[in-house]
Amino acid sequence: MNGQNVFESEGITAGDLRGLRYFLAVADELSFGRAAVRLHMTQPGLSQGIKALERRLGMPLFERDRQGVALTAAGRVLEPKARQLLSHAEEFDRFASVLAGRHNGKLTLSYSRSGGIGLASELTSRFREQYPHMTVETATGHTHSNVERIRMRTIDVGFIRPPIDGDDLQCSVIAYDQVVVAFPVGHPLADRPGVSPADLAGERLVFFPRERSGLWESILGAVYGPGAAPEISRLEPDEAHMLAAVAQGAGITLVTEPSAALLAVPGVVFRSFTVPVVVPMALAWRKDNANAALHTFVSFVHGAVAPAVPASSPPDAVGAARGRHGRPSEGAKVSRIPHTPAMRELRPSGARR
Repeated sequence: MNGQNVFESEGITAGDLRGLRYFLAVADELSFGRAAVRLHMTQPGLSQGIKALERRLGMPLFERDRQGVALTAAGRVLEPKARQLLSHAEEFDRFASVLAGRHNGKLTLSYSRSGGIGLASELTSRFREQYPHMTVETATGHTHSNVERIRMRTIDVGFIRPPIDGDDLQCSVIAYDQVVVAFPVGHPLADRPGVSPADLAGERLVFFPRERSGLWESILGAVYGPGAAPEISRLEPDEAHMLAAVAQGAGITLVTEPSAALLAVPGVVFRSFTVPVVVPMALAWRKDNANAALHTFVSFVHGAVAPAVPASSPPDAVGAARGRHGRPSEGAKVSRIPHTPAMRELRPSGARR
C-alpha cells in the first residue's frame, strides 16, 4: 500500500492517531528519549509505536544514527499533515462532548465600546439562554485592546471594528452600524434633518487617537473617503469625552448610532447622513484557539444574525475590511455576514440560515 494515500483508502484508526502523536513528539524533540519522557512512556514502547506507523505507511519516517535522529523526506512531508489531522481529531472530541447534551465549557469575550448596549449584548444573552451550562465571562474594550486580549489569550473572542492586522486572527463581519454626526446645540447644521459628508468640509473635528485601530479608519474612511481624513483639531480618549468636547463648542464629532443612543450628552444634537454611512462590526478570534465553546459561540452568532445587505453604502463603499487606500487589507481573513443597521433584527431562536 502506498503511504501517500493509505489513510484515505483505509480510514484513520485510533492507533493511527496515537502513532501520529508519537511521530510528532519525536519530530519535535529529535530524540526518542526526550519524546518518551514527554509522552510519559518507555522508550522501547515509543520505538515500537513509531515502527508500527512506518509499517502502516510503508516508508521510514526517521533516520537514526550515532549523531541522533532526523526526519526523512517522507517524515518532512508527513509532519504538517499529521499536525492538521490531530488538530481536527481533538476539535471533534471537544465538539462531541458539547453535543452530548452537557454543553459545558467556558467562553471569555469582550464587547466593543463603540457598539453600545445592543446587538452584541443581545447575542450574548441569547447564547447564555441556549447554553445554560456554559460559563460566559464578559469584558468591554476598544478594538485595539480587544485584539491585544485575543492575541494574549486573555479572551477567546471580541467584538471589534475592522480592519485589523495580522494573519493569526480570524475576523467575521456580522453587522453594520450607522455613523451619525454630533453637533453642539446652535450649530447651523444641527437644524437640518440630515447632512451629507460635503456639509462637513471645514468643520473642526474632535476624535480619538488612531492607536485605537479599526474604528478610526472605518469611520473616517466611510465619511471622507479612504486616505482623505480631515485635520483633527482635538483628541479625546473615548466617545463620552468627545461628546463632552462637542458640547463645550470644540467642534463636531462622528460616532456610531449605538454609541449615540447610549451617551446622550446635554448640549449635543445628533444628525444622520441623508445617504446612510455605515461601519462594520465583526467578531475576531485566534485561528489556533481550539476552545469548543468559542466555536459554538461563533456558529451560534452566524446562525442568529439575519443576512441582509444595507440598502445604501454597501460594504465595499465604506471600506469594510479594507486597508487605508481601499484595497483588501493583508493579514486577518475577513468573511462578510452583512446586517441591516436599522433593523438590528436577530433570527428567531433556533432558526437556521
